[in-house]
Amino acid sequence: MEPIQLVQSVIFGIIMGGIYALVAMGLALVFGVMNVINFAHGDFVMLAMYITYFLSLMLTLDPILVPLITIPMFFVLGIGVYMGTLHKIVRGPALSQIAVTVGLMVLLRNVTLALWRAEPKAIQYTAVAGYFHVGPFIFPTSRLFGAVVSILTLVALHLFLTRTKLGLAIRATAEDADAASLFGVNVRNVYAFTFGLGTGLIALAGALIMTFQEVNPLSGLLYGLLSWVIVAMGGLGGVVGVFFSSIILAIAESIGITFWDPRAREIIIYLIFIILLWVRPTGLFAKR
Repeated sequence: MEPIQLVQSVIFGIIMGGIYALVAMGLALVFGVMNVINFAHGDFVMLAMYITYFLSLMLTLDPILVPLITIPMFFVLGIGVYMGTLHKIVRGPALSQIAVTVGLMVLLRNVTLALWRAEPKAIQYTAVAGYFHVGPFIFPTSRLFGAVVSILTLVALHLFLTRTKLGLAIRATAEDADAASLFGVNVRNVYAFTFGLGTGLIALAGALIMTFQEVNPLSGLLYGLLSWVIVAMGGLGGVVGVFFSSIILAIAESIGITFWDPRAREIIIYLIFIILLWVRPTGLFAKR
């Protein structure tokens, strides 16, 4: 194992970890506040990637500008999905939540298959394409840009949750929805806003990923698994827990791909998940 290759793998892992954190944050927010088991999360990411591709192609837009359209679109979509499918079961049995979100997952996957077929789709141009060198190390521009935007978004989200009245209402609802309701918090509206916000974050994540990666109807499988592992590692530790869990996972993944086998990506994720559940079932950054 050469030191330069190892450091390069760590750098790449840190960069990808920032992007992974944004991908998982929507799931962590929904699960932490609403306690909803959303198996469709990865397929919402896949849908965001497809829509980014479609709008970029049809409007001749750079994918880094597409979130100006897709974030409000997905925010409204998230509220609509909550009101149309989850509102009645949000405090119901876990089995009902699983059935509904798995149904959403299958629906989204088949809609994308019908609209864009099974062929992978990729963006032909973006202003952040390419890479640059710092000494012996390589920094891919698109991934670095994605990581910076992701981190700034997570900082803004953290400030929103800790410094604003609505953010405090969301945190209070996450702690105890019944107690929050007694203090005047409209829990239904908080749930709807939270699901919309989480879905809006997915729109941004999908656009950033499309600057360096293609999409196909099975992309949701990988990002769904990835997000659940990060949330499990974070242990409902908030934005900070999600961020550091993503960094740890991405570094492990990057080192494994570099020094083991590029095809072992999913194996590494599964192994980390299994080891985590065995060593610390409540997560690395659990608050409760």
